[in-house]
Amino acid sequence: MKTVLLFSILFCGIAMPSFAELTDADLDKIRLIVKEEVKTEVTSSEARMKQYVDLKIESVNGRLAGIEGRFTGIEGRFIGIEGRFTGMEKQLATLTYLVYALIAPIVMAVGIPQVIMTLRDNSNRDRDRKIETLTKEIETLKQQRIANP
Repeated sequence: MKTVLLFSILFCGIAMPSFAELTDADLDKIRLIVKEEVKTEVTSSEARMKQYVDLKIESVNGRLAGIEGRFTGIEGRFIGIEGRFTGMEKQLATLTYLVYALIAPIVMAVGIPQVIMTLRDNSNRDRDRKIETLTKEIETLKQQRIANP
């Protein structure tokens, strides 16, 4: 047991003077290593990103080329469609005039009965006034007859 204790004290005495302190030179070396690693990672990441962007641009350019090819075929179709539109414009103008022509009979069909109804109402009012005046005259005559038998 004494030997174990002695060896333990001896090893502790040997380990004491060794402090794990980093010097400025050690820190500079670590900084250099980290900077180099970061630079390599950044450059490799940039290279991968450029390659990815280039691939995407190429695919978009390929799609645009396909669409441009479709548009050249469509241009020929537009010329034929323009001719159809002029014919359709004429038909549309004809239909517009027809609608205008149909509006007049509709207005007359609705308006004439309305005018007749208002004229009837006016004549009914005149008749009602005459009836009222006549009933008043009859009442005054009845009162005169009652007063002078």
